[in-house]
Amino acid sequence: MKIKFCGIRRLEDVAAINVLQPDYMGMILSAGFRRSVPLSTAKQLIQQKSAAVQAVGVFVNETTETILQITEQLHLDEIQLHGAETPEQVRQLQQMTNLPVWKALRIGTAEELEAAATFPADCLVLEGNTGTAVGGTGICADWNLFAQRQWQRPFFLAGGLKPENIRQAIAMVQPSGVDFSSGIEENGVKSPDKMKQIITIIRGA
Repeated sequence: MKIKFCGIRRLEDVAAINVLQPDYMGMILSAGFRRSVPLSTAKQLIQQKSAAVQAVGVFVNETTETILQITEQLHLDEIQLHGAETPEQVRQLQQMTNLPVWKALRIGTAEELEAAATFPADCLVLEGNTGTAVGGTGICADWNLFAQRQWQRPFFLAGGLKPENIRQAIAMVQPSGVDFSSGIEENGVKSPDKMKQIITIIRGA
């Protein structure tokens, strides 16, 4: 089970990540969101992280040129698109970067779930339909809906995951990975204790 801690903003967060060793560290690189980080900060965070933890840059409705420039500048390991990006833009980024390109999709109906199955990303990040809100809302997806489909491709479950519900979510949905943001926060900042709880629950470490 792959683990991604997203919305990382502080060197203190990276220090906890280096101890706990999730698989991925996500940073919001588009401006205008509560967890957005400037590129100068993102560069520091990546420089301080353990080499075993992969750096995921999260972009929301950016141009391909902007994503390419930032990806090269920060030496990202993965690109995650979290807006209204098209399959064509995903294919373009795959070809131009040779990196895995993830796509976050909001799923509220069986039709949206079926459509997600054919979206041409290397990995999907599936969350509930949160309207215009973008990630980190703490709103859980409809796990019963997600459980209706047998997936033949990698996907992360996101949205409202926390220590209190992660066992149930994994059992019902059986994702290949899980993505945490608000669920590992306390008073608006990342909590090392909650991060540790997640790692202990999932890995038994």
